[in-house]
Amino acid sequence: MAMAERNYLVVQLRNTPAATVYLTIREVAYCCDVRPELVSRLVALGLLDPVEYNVDHEVLFEAGAVLLLRKILRLRHDLGINYAGIGVVLELMERMERMEERIRELEALLFP
Repeated sequence: MAMAERNYLVVQLRNTPAATVYLTIREVAYCCDVRPELVSRLVALGLLDPVEYNVDHEVLFEAGAVLLLRKILRLRHDLGINYAGIGVVLELMERMERMEERIRELEALLFP
C-alpha cells in the first residue's frame, strides 16, 4: 500500500493585538459600585483617563480603568488620602513598577 502524497501550506501567523474592551462611565461605575458622577469627577481631576468617545459622544474607558478606580477607592477610603494626594501616590507607584521592571531586566542580563 503506497502512502498518500501530502501537500503542506506554510502559514505565517502575525502578532495581532487582542480585542480591546471599552466600557462607558456607567459600566465602570457599576463595576465598582459607585455613582457615575464620581467617575466623571475623577476624569475631570485627571485620575482616570478615557481612551475615546463613541458615536454618541459618550466617554469610553479601557477595562483596566476598573482596576485603577478600585485602587483609587482603596487609597481614598482605606488610607484617607485626598484626591490630589492620590494622584501623587499613583504616579509614585507607577514609577516604582517601572524601576522594578528595569531591575528585573538588568538582573536577567547579569545573571542569565
